Amino acid sequence: MSGPADISDSLHTDAVTGGTLALLRQPVVHYGAPLRATLTRLVAERGCARVLPVVTGSLSRHPMVEEALGALAPAALPIFSDLKPHTPFDVVLALAETIASTRPDLIVVIGGGSALDAAKVGALAAKAGAADREALLELRSVPGPHGEMRPSPVHRDVPIVAVPTTLSAAEFGMIGGATDTATGIKHIFKSDTLAPDIVVFDPWLSGATPQDLWLSTGVRALDHAIETILSRDASPYTDALALRGLTLLSDGLRRSHAQAEDVAARHLCQLGVWLAACGIGRIRYGASHGLGHQLGALAGVPHGLTSCVLLPAVLAFNQPVSADRQAWIAEACGGAGLPAADAVRALIASLGLPTRLSELGVAKDVLPRVAESALGNAFVKANLRPVLSVPDALEILQAAF
Repeated sequence: MSGPADISDSLHTDAVTGGTLALLRQPVVHYGAPLRATLTRLVAERGCARVLPVVTGSLSRHPMVEEALGALAPAALPIFSDLKPHTPFDVVLALAETIASTRPDLIVVIGGGSALDAAKVGALAAKAGAADREALLELRSVPGPHGEMRPSPVHRDVPIVAVPTTLSAAEFGMIGGATDTATGIKHIFKSDTLAPDIVVFDPWLSGATPQDLWLSTGVRALDHAIETILSRDASPYTDALALRGLTLLSDGLRRSHAQAEDVAARHLCQLGVWLAACGIGRIRYGASHGLGHQLGALAGVPHGLTSCVLLPAVLAFNQPVSADRQAWIAEACGGAGLPAADAVRALIASLGLPTRLSELGVAKDVLPRVAESALGNAFVKANLRPVLSVPDALEILQAAF
């Protein structure tokens, strides 16, 4: 019988990959949870007297939202709903001013990724006393040479309850994005306390989300999972969560596409997002996220659609350095034996979503500007296969066109 010496002798250093993973603060997640009952209980348990609702404009009059906020009276403050796609600086500063003037003891944000990022970065700005563009720029995370991002020393102090109605996964991010409209550059803000404290997944409320938005942000969640698996910082822990999330999302999105009213399918998608988001702010993503940030900021393409058109092209670009891991991805997406780029593109197309930039009406002459501005992006810098020049970035963008 072999003993410990035999086992240790059989281990060779070239077969062992080491690494480090720090599990940072995680939000409390209420899943399959009706909004009104859950929010009423949370506010009562915390003894909150001044609750600031931050709500996407299209949802501010939704009956479920009105009932939930109405049940908080008199604690509920007036709704802040002046939100815009890609979270421009002016929205962040307006919300920071509102937080500073109303002094809430709880922020409840209801909506998609832009609303969630506005609440996160706005709360950070309010704590720092940032009142203008220059002060906000001082809070951003400037990427190092390999895409590493230094967190802000500022810690927000107003707790946040996030009620996501899309599949962007911003509710799990210790990072948030906001766009400097003066330059068109989307900046990343990072803080160990940026992620919301509590997440409420209400699959019934998510039925208010337009089908194309639900599905396209679902592809954004696929992007989170895939670029976690292909990250320079991938670990066995994040591999397991991201792969399971990828399987749940693939199934849930197909079912949601087949029947938009399928609440169980929406619930499945929300569970998939939870797992797929395991790496947000904790590992470095790649070029699909990084190029997508600049494509959104410069060409106005929504986040979900940037992933629809860029993710297959980035997979193809990374294939030479990640063949084994891409086989995992293809199988999880229902395309075992196919190149991952083809399997993911087929999944996206099966949802009735675009897979090419040309389908979005993006002018080809904007691509060089996107490529140039993206080279400074932390995620582009961290891509598994190095993107070192404008021609490298253009190779991906042109393949996506």
